[in-house]
Amino acid sequence: MLSDKKFEEIFPLDKPRDGQREIIESIISAYQSGKKYVILDAPTGIGKSVIGYSIARYFGEAYILTSQKILQDQYFKDFKIPFILGRANYTCRKNNNFTCDMGACFRNPKSYCKDSNGIYTCPYLIDKEICLRNNYSNLNYSYFLSITKFGKLEPRKLIICDESHGLESELIRQCSIKITEKSLTFNGIMNEKLPMISDSDGNKCNWLINTILEKAKIELANVRLKVSKMNSMKMTREYKILHSRFQNLETLVISIETLKEQILNTTKGSKEQRIIITHTPEFIEFKPLYGINTFKSTINKYGEFFLFMSATILNKDVFCKNLGINPKDAEYIRCESTFPVKNRLINFNPVGSMSFKNKNTTMPLLIKEIDNILKKHPNVKGIIHTVNYEIAEKIIEGLSFSNQSSRLIYPVGADRQIMLDTFYASKKPYVLISPSLMEGIDLKEDLSRLCIICKIPYLNLGDNWTKERMSIDPEWYTTMACVHLIQMTGRSIRSETDYAETYILDKDFLKLAHQSVNIFPKWWQDSVIIN
Repeated sequence: MLSDKKFEEIFPLDKPRDGQREIIESIISAYQSGKKYVILDAPTGIGKSVIGYSIARYFGEAYILTSQKILQDQYFKDFKIPFILGRANYTCRKNNNFTCDMGACFRNPKSYCKDSNGIYTCPYLIDKEICLRNNYSNLNYSYFLSITKFGKLEPRKLIICDESHGLESELIRQCSIKITEKSLTFNGIMNEKLPMISDSDGNKCNWLINTILEKAKIELANVRLKVSKMNSMKMTREYKILHSRFQNLETLVISIETLKEQILNTTKGSKEQRIIITHTPEFIEFKPLYGINTFKSTINKYGEFFLFMSATILNKDVFCKNLGINPKDAEYIRCESTFPVKNRLINFNPVGSMSFKNKNTTMPLLIKEIDNILKKHPNVKGIIHTVNYEIAEKIIEGLSFSNQSSRLIYPVGADRQIMLDTFYASKKPYVLISPSLMEGIDLKEDLSRLCIICKIPYLNLGDNWTKERMSIDPEWYTTMACVHLIQMTGRSIRSETDYAETYILDKDFLKLAHQSVNIFPKWWQDSVIIN
């Protein structure tokens, strides 16, 4: 237990919400008892950011890692924690027609923007120095992982991983490579067909990645030389192409070197540490089966204690296994929702199975039910989660003869953001329809009073990597479906006074619910009404 004086020292606001002090004290108690990792599974409304910052103040220093810029903005707005973005988000001081990733230091790495006294004026470097000199630094996962590859970061007492249900996916993404013949040709690496290789074809695999790495390094140096010899800094077509090639080549070199390190650190015979190779006529992809090696070589090296926070971790054993954490070293704290159940009801109205085998039979019934639901809620905005593009397009086509079709907004392609902005700004009862908005979108209050889920979001077993992972760990596969389903239902209810009505139409929810009684949190199960 903390004394009132100590709690006031670390808590950044005037007064904690109900339950916040107890959670903060439980986390600190876990560290004091010898736990290195604390996993906080807490739904929206608990105030995870203020809890996390209180723990950071207890230790006196922390890296706070987030997945989205909106969260970085929130930490800065609420607690003035500085953050750093990638170079492409800053304007070059030497030429404001360029961002910092294309500006003076791209032409010449030693040509950083300085004033007459030799002090850096580059906005990127200024923000970077301010951020990393502060005791509390907020970085997105991608930036943190890239900077740790070069060992240019000092360890700290605490690392906070916010939205950590997606941490392993980010770790795997950072170490995955998808190589296409088209990209190799564009970047001047090779102009020939990629050889067929498989997971077991170790010699051919090593030959391919070493050959590509060697040629990519040579071409990277050539592009750098061409850029340095250009007479002026103008946004010419040639400059854009060279910049694009440089970025592609640099990313490829770093990714292959990371992949080689992964292969080197793989324990012989370990299923969890395998690299899965997917070969299609269009590409070859190398993808680690787990994020274990990457976590150990990056995040785990830079902290003494760790706090993982999310509304949808759900399963301690699966989470620990994904990162190679011994569950005995971790404390799992699960919180209940503070939102009234009546504001977040989930109606299970099954129209049929949306599995691959049954979807064509169920589709007309699904479209009819969606039409009925839209008619029942004629004056509100909402969202329809489809899981894949095929379902989205069939619904749009099926509703084309309904007077509800004019309400649908389908944000895809180059106009995606424009269409989302139209939805946000309009007072009309538009309804978003999408397979890819289960996370990263905040549809608070009147932006969404309606949520329709067409299909249980199981990962695609047609994907080689997913199929292999599921064969090793079926519980992971089930847990991921639960995580994505709860994320979907959470887009529309963002505060204690917010409300929305949710409908699950896929009959396969029954199967998932039966498999996941101990995975779905009680606060979420309490919301479900079976019709």
